[in-house]
Amino acid sequence: MNKVIRARLSWCGTNIDTDQIIPAQYLNLVPTIPEEYEKLGSFALCGLPKDQYPTRFIPEGETQTPYTIVIGGRNFGCGSSREHAADCARAAGCEAVWRKVSRAFFP
Repeated sequence: MNKVIRARLSWCGTNIDTDQIIPAQYLNLVPTIPEEYEKLGSFALCGLPKDQYPTRFIPEGETQTPYTIVIGGRNFGCGSSREHAADCARAAGCEAVWRKVSRAFFP
């Protein structure tokens, strides 16, 4: 059975590490505290360079993303294993992360 999914997508290139997903300065937020969980979401993917990603995952002054799905290139999420990286995307309203491994879209 085929299913059509309609969603706004955000894409990231290759080698996006956890410091770019959620910079270390925000790791003092505690995801189990509701107010801090929401605040954590407002920093999702804020470590991406603005010159390469002018359209931000979280619009200025917002806590939620308009993107339902993140498509990451090879090595998306590499680096230290920190649960904050997954928590911040979820807190921002992202419902899925798909890691694209083909070179078709990401050099």
